[in-house]
Amino acid sequence: MTEEQGSSAPSDDVVHLGLFLEAAQDWPETAWFGRAMAMLHYGAFSIQEFPFDETFENDLAAAVTLARSYRQLQGAWVVATHGLLAEALNLLRSVYESAGLARTLAKDPKLADQWIREGKWFPDVRVRQWLSDVRGDSTEEVDKYRHFYVEASAWAHPTAESCMNQISVEEDHFFLNPEITFDEAEARRIVGLIASTALFACFAFRNAVVDERAIDPSWRKDMYELAREMSGDSMPHLDRDWDAEHAHYDAVMANLRDRCYLKGQLRTHPRAYNNLRPQPPE
Repeated sequence: MTEEQGSSAPSDDVVHLGLFLEAAQDWPETAWFGRAMAMLHYGAFSIQEFPFDETFENDLAAAVTLARSYRQLQGAWVVATHGLLAEALNLLRSVYESAGLARTLAKDPKLADQWIREGKWFPDVRVRQWLSDVRGDSTEEVDKYRHFYVEASAWAHPTAESCMNQISVEEDHFFLNPEITFDEAEARRIVGLIASTALFACFAFRNAVVDERAIDPSWRKDMYELAREMSGDSMPHLDRDWDAEHAHYDAVMANLRDRCYLKGQLRTHPRAYNNLRPQPPE
């Protein structure tokens, strides 16, 4: 503790919190973060009950890893508001890992079963390999994913880049600052990175579901608009006929049956296992 922290004066991180919140309300990055987190909350917690006998491993694994990414983003915001900016970046790598793993486990029940039952941890390189081999992502797309991970890892580990920001260069010496000081430009940059990572987690949710058209089109439209706003890019690959998307979604929802009917359907379907086996002679 500094001498100030030992007195009745607020600690330097609390002072930073006040200055941060006052300035951040005018940053577009703050609004982007709020919007992305609202969308991610919808994706992470839209299903909250998972009956024992009706839940598949990939559904449960994807749900909990995506929820973890949401909590990690909350943590990144909290530590950033208190001036621990490098530590916020450390958490962003964890968000990347959790959200990326969620979309992989959602599509691979065997991996999900290993992850749950054996406590297996899959390194990011395994996730990238799955994207390339199984999902068929282009080399360019996988490289973008890898590049983000490499940059985030530089902040997650005690590299010179992640540690030297505590040093300032004076006339004839280096000065190791023992206090947290408010740097508005740097704080705003970090909030922008947190917002971008929250948007990445939203896209991970979209890619985890069976098909993007199974998600409410209003949610997808809002996410695509946010992506365009944040990137400044028109992103024509996100263009959709939203009237057609809504019509398709409404038709699917009207015919969707509750999962409680699954067992009965599996018992009676002519191609269910029990109905394929030879029947015993009468």
